[in-house]
Amino acid sequence: MKRTKHEKLERSLAFRLGRISGYSMVLVIMTFLGLYAGMKLDGYTGMSPNFTFIGLIIGIVLGFRGFIHEVMVERRTKNT
Repeated sequence: MKRTKHEKLERSLAFRLGRISGYSMVLVIMTFLGLYAGMKLDGYTGMSPNFTFIGLIIGIVLGFRGFIHEVMVERRTKNT
């Protein structure tokens, strides 16, 4: 049997992939934190789905904003 060589990723590519995957985790965490905060506020105020939806939307918006910002920074550094 013939052995195949495993190609290694370049260090800069691996670093970029790690950063982007880390920011995608931030997107997920921000979504769940917004949902959790909204559920807690609903528990305190008794206004059942209102703050849950608001918190979820705010978490999603902030997560996507941070993710898109980092992708744009990554593109700028790649082009220069």
